[in-house]
Amino acid sequence: MDPKSMIESLPDQIVWEDIGEDVSRFSRVLICGMGGSGIVGDIARSWAEHRGVRVPVLSYRGYGLPPWAEGKETLVICVSYSGNTEETISNLETALRRGCYTLAVSSGGKLEEIAEEMKIKHFKIPGGYAPRYALGFMLSKVLSLLGIDREEIEDARENLRDRVRESEERGKDLAERVYGYIPLIYATPLTEAVAFRWKTQINENSKTQAYFATLPELHHNEVVGLDNAEVRSRFFFLLLFDPKDHHRVKLRVDITAGILKDLGIVPEILSGEGNSYLARTLHLIYTGDWTSYYLALRYRFDPLPVKVIDRIKERLSEIK
Repeated sequence: MDPKSMIESLPDQIVWEDIGEDVSRFSRVLICGMGGSGIVGDIARSWAEHRGVRVPVLSYRGYGLPPWAEGKETLVICVSYSGNTEETISNLETALRRGCYTLAVSSGGKLEEIAEEMKIKHFKIPGGYAPRYALGFMLSKVLSLLGIDREEIEDARENLRDRVRESEERGKDLAERVYGYIPLIYATPLTEAVAFRWKTQINENSKTQAYFATLPELHHNEVVGLDNAEVRSRFFFLLLFDPKDHHRVKLRVDITAGILKDLGIVPEILSGEGNSYLARTLHLIYTGDWTSYYLALRYRFDPLPVKVIDRIKERLSEIK
């Protein structure tokens, strides 16, 4: 499947399943993953906080697990699209060794093999995609595991379906305007995961650098860098926010936009459309995916290959 078709398929990847775990019986939930799989944990964490889930839901990247993650009171969900991500395999092995309640999500690979051998639940998703283009499959599984309502997922899916062409056209327009600049994405707490997704999609699809920072923290450091006119002229500024962000955070968005305009910069201000936080988040993500796709074409890159990542994996496989 070509990259454009994979992006177009995102709405159809959003499917609710009746597999919810009672997360209230755990002291904490840790969602492990890297790259295109790791963003699932970030979105799920933000969704859980917004929905008022009383159990801490955390996203974890890296090898092993934090020292406090142990025992049956810790739910560990290991997400790797390929099932062969070495950091996530390390997470799974550590979780099993420490006696955590452990689940796995993948399209197959080593993760599925270990799950079958150790007799833990494995949730299989369709293969044939690059991991970053399979977000909907992975996110649907994880949110269903966390007990999301069927109506919320179905509403988010229909919201995306209604906005496919609008999201594509806005992404195409943004790509033309971003071309030649380094994207700098300013986010709010409720759009931080989206901003990270924008950054990584631009990195992988468009083969170029992109950066992000989050309010209110960026008002305590990042903004001072705007004094450097020579450097700031190389960036294209985007401001992301959600209507449900704290009112003081939304005030900071307005202040930031005003500061940029005073410097002669017209930032792109974006907010997702939809009835729920999940719907708005996925809408913003979808717009970013299209932006990265058309920016890749503008730079004359094939969005699919990630040669540097493949080279790193090859080198690591040679060193045990």
